[in-house]
Amino acid sequence: MPATTTRPEWTEVLKEFSRRNLGRGTRLELDDVELGAQWAELELRFRGAAYEPRFRRVEIMLAAGVPTDHLTHSVEAVTHVDVQAGVDGRDRALRVAYPGGQIVLVLGA
Repeated sequence: MPATTTRPEWTEVLKEFSRRNLGRGTRLELDDVELGAQWAELELRFRGAAYEPRFRRVEIMLAAGVPTDHLTHSVEAVTHVDVQAGVDGRDRALRVAYPGGQIVLVLGA
């Protein structure tokens, strides 16, 4: 069940999500009205997520094995941020919605 949060909480929610999940393997799925559903990346390591209230933007930072190999995925005009947990209480996914769709960061080991 997703933990729905309000906009003022997003900065803190993403800060805590980042602290708990630093270094975990990821898959990033893009689900867009115009583009359809597709994988944007597979098997990068989670480095952090942050909310920029001024621009209503969430940034998700991912990296490969070396610090110089990284990817930042920005989502503009964010409408919802949800953290989904498994039955064991461990984070399973981060969903960031925007007017034309959503991205889902699925966490692995």
